[in-house]
Amino acid sequence: MAVIAYNADVTDSFAWVALRDMPSNTVIHFTSSSVSNGWFRWGDHLGRAVSPGPLTWTSKSLLKAGSVVSWISGTQQCWSVGTLSGGVPALSASGDQIFAYIGTIANNSAGVAPWRGDPTGAVMLYGLNFANSGWDNITGGGLNTSFIPAGISVASHTAVHAGNWDNGYYSGIRTGAVTELLAAMALSSNWTTSADFISPDHWPSQFKVVRGGTLIRIE
Repeated sequence: MAVIAYNADVTDSFAWVALRDMPSNTVIHFTSSSVSNGWFRWGDHLGRAVSPGPLTWTSKSLLKAGSVVSWISGTQQCWSVGTLSGGVPALSASGDQIFAYIGTIANNSAGVAPWRGDPTGAVMLYGLNFANSGWDNITGGGLNTSFIPAGISVASHTAVHAGNWDNGYYSGIRTGAVTELLAAMALSSNWTTSADFISPDHWPSQFKVVRGGTLIRIE
């Protein structure tokens, strides 16, 4: 999967695309908590006192490859498809990230506060960074910057910087193999971005994922 749109202004919202078929009862977690030296910032979103994260999506039925799922946070907070649970992340226009993972990030007192989110029980799927100068594995890990956690990387096109803008969506190719689509999404030049809110009406609504020369998702 890959995150393909975000808004940090007006309503904190984002969207992601499934790059393979996902069976019913698939569970994916999302958090905006940042990372420093392999540990997640506990209390930012994951372990905050009121409405703790992560934000969780559970599929009600088979989700076909190429399908786009949107999270809209406003007066009515909901997924466009699937079941909601967990706490809602607040996306910062001063710099933030959206991490997707399966499994569990747990509070571990062995970490140095506030970095006590232990991802040992999690498998990272994707990370999108935005509204700052990019991933920072030297001094990052504050509220508005982040290290890249283990399991995703710039080289594999699973840790992506969309640019130094508050709002944006992927506007590149929408048909291709998974590797082609991930590589295209990793280029900031393939993102339409703005300092102002972008209506989700402009976001991609469907992709076509090709596997072994065979189209596996048809609109």
